[in-house]
Amino acid sequence: MSEHRRVGLLSSLLSPRFWVIFLPLSLVTGWVVLVLYQKDVANERLLHEQAGAHLVDLLGNIITSELKTAESDLLYLANQAPLRSYLEAAEGEQEELQKELQNEYLLFSKQRGVYDQIRYLDASGQEKIRINYDGGQPIAVPEKELQNKADRYYFWRSMRLERGQVFVSPFDLNQEHGKIEEPHKPTVRFCTPVFEGKTVRGVLVLNYLGARLLDKLAQVSKTFPGRVLLLNYDGFFLRGPSAEDEWGFNLGHQRSFATYFPEEWKRVIQVGSGQFQTERGLFSVRGIFPGADLPAVSGWRTGDPDAGDPSLKVVSFTPAELLDRRSTLLLQRLLLLYGVILVVNLALAWYLAYAGAVRQKHERQLADSEARLRSLSTKLLTAQEDERRSLSRDLHDALGQVVTAVSLDLRRASQTPEVEKKNELVGRALSGTDSLLDRIHEISARVRPALLDDLGLKDAVQSLLSEFEHRTSIVPKTELRFDGRDVPAMVRDNVYRILQEALTNVSRHAKAAEVFVNLTVDGQKLDLTVRDPGVGFSPELLDGKRLGLLGMRERAELLDGTFSLKSEPQQGTEIRVTIPLVGKN
Repeated sequence: MSEHRRVGLLSSLLSPRFWVIFLPLSLVTGWVVLVLYQKDVANERLLHEQAGAHLVDLLGNIITSELKTAESDLLYLANQAPLRSYLEAAEGEQEELQKELQNEYLLFSKQRGVYDQIRYLDASGQEKIRINYDGGQPIAVPEKELQNKADRYYFWRSMRLERGQVFVSPFDLNQEHGKIEEPHKPTVRFCTPVFEGKTVRGVLVLNYLGARLLDKLAQVSKTFPGRVLLLNYDGFFLRGPSAEDEWGFNLGHQRSFATYFPEEWKRVIQVGSGQFQTERGLFSVRGIFPGADLPAVSGWRTGDPDAGDPSLKVVSFTPAELLDRRSTLLLQRLLLLYGVILVVNLALAWYLAYAGAVRQKHERQLADSEARLRSLSTKLLTAQEDERRSLSRDLHDALGQVVTAVSLDLRRASQTPEVEKKNELVGRALSGTDSLLDRIHEISARVRPALLDDLGLKDAVQSLLSEFEHRTSIVPKTELRFDGRDVPAMVRDNVYRILQEALTNVSRHAKAAEVFVNLTVDGQKLDLTVRDPGVGFSPELLDGKRLGLLGMRERAELLDGTFSLKSEPQQGTEIRVTIPLVGKN
């Protein structure tokens, strides 16, 4: 494809005609997505509302049915012939009739299996008969263990009722001898007065095992996606978010519905039964009012702190995130479809734009690389000439002077007849040749260290670091790890030069007292890290054509490796080079 054709296609992507076609299609598709989403949100909300309302109605009916059954059982027992016979019997006959009545209650307790206690209290509040369910094996409590309950609210409250009326206590935890029974026994007490003629002779009490009711509520609401809560009149949890939140009014903590939902609690009180939604989620409420038909008794709620209102509230709570979860998934799918349609519309134009951008990027990279190479070549030639000039100066000045001195000493030695003088001159010439050899070795090592070829990279690096410390007084902290594999000659030479250049930069610019060198060869790759805690610099402000850094980068990339530089002012500098060794000979 020609350059002009590419430019033409890219221009058509940005032309007004393209946007006149593309924008209406995008807007219509977006409108369809929005309408479908809103419709699904409305349907999903309706389903949640129906589910919440149905559940609280179902649970409310279950609770009401259980309470009504307990009331019926209580009135049945209150009107039994054995109880009437016991009340009407003479004092000497009551003992036998009391045993008969106990046996009747034992049988009833075992058959029904839902009453923790069946009790008859006389007009003074003294227990005369008490049957404990005892885990399915009902027993009659001996007379010496019977208690007086005259001070209990349910007793004196029931003594004021008419025949056939039933007092239902608040749902709470059962107490024995003034302490909450362990393990906890959720209990509802059903009480009715027992008459002989028009005289109240006592109170019949059924302690309903509330755990059975709570288990039934949990089973029915198991599949509900939100939470199902059972509250008492004051909003304390009878069935709460967790077991620790329940029965706060009995256990002395104040965690209640109002603790978690303060604003919603005001609405729960107001609606009685109904449904409302807040930013927290959807709340469905069903009120249950046992004993609502009983006459009010002045001050009865304040006469005993336990004598609270027996009303209950069943509340289902669906969090806001659950309300919109399915609709959110649908929206994600619709947006995905919308995105696919947009991609289809944009595919060809986007591809052309992308291809052009990639081509321009490659051209810029190629141009940058060529400029870098030209700069490196120029600087390398300059450096080469500088090195040759330095070598020439060293050869001329240092070596030339030594050779001239040796030559003069040898000539004078050959011309002098004195043996002692001749030996002195020869000795000076020999000392000069030793100095000449040292200078030759020094220059040779600077051009190329012999250790690199003779003993390998590790020993050459150690020698370089030792010489660096001796020359600069900068202490190298070194960690060299080699797996025994020979490093290829090309890698060895370039890594040595990179380290040499990095150390030179540290000595010139870092102003550091130490440098950390880590060199690792593991058979797969070579890692070199040079880090100093010196003054550092801002890499973005650095001249990108600096020969030292440019040379290190080019050496690493020449070996298919990577070169990275990290530095911040006053935070030091780190250079890292990684070179793969696989496939290199």
